[in-house]
Amino acid sequence: MIRPALGSTTAAAIAVALLLSGCAGSESRTSTAPEPAATEERAEVSSVTIDAGWAKAAEADGMTGLFGTLRNEGSDDLVISGVESDAAKTVELHEVTADGAMQEITGDVVIPAGGTLELAPGSDHIMLMGLTRELLAGDDVSVTVTFENGDTVRITVPVKDYAGANEEYAGAEDHGEHGGH
Repeated sequence: MIRPALGSTTAAAIAVALLLSGCAGSESRTSTAPEPAATEERAEVSSVTIDAGWAKAAEADGMTGLFGTLRNEGSDDLVISGVESDAAKTVELHEVTADGAMQEITGDVVIPAGGTLELAPGSDHIMLMGLTRELLAGDDVSVTVTFENGDTVRITVPVKDYAGANEEYAGAEDHGEHGGH
């Protein structure tokens, strides 16, 4: 699961524990927040930004990752409930397990109030699959992140050439030819 940035000692202890436990399944919290009515417009969250954001260049119909540091300057924790992009048929929050396999995150993904959420190659990231167009270095790609409270934020990052981030998909047979990104 994507984890917020913590103090270095605490973060190191958590990282070691997570590596030792692998990616044991975690359950999502049941939200008590009401669903927004179909006629309501979603509010754009201005307190969420991305630092040093970028996406890896990729071919149309392929897949790629989006990386950077999501920063929440607001006073409330924000739980991500969905991610979408017109550049991809499917967008998911992914993690890389201790054995190097990539998989969709189960459980809550939180950007803590006043905190950050790190997205990095070989770690947690936003995965764009079934790209609707080729993403070339120098292009921009946008994703819309929706939060449990119905608010959204649109994030636009540059596309870069990058040779890494070629993890194998856990259960690659479920994702057809989209083995790595």
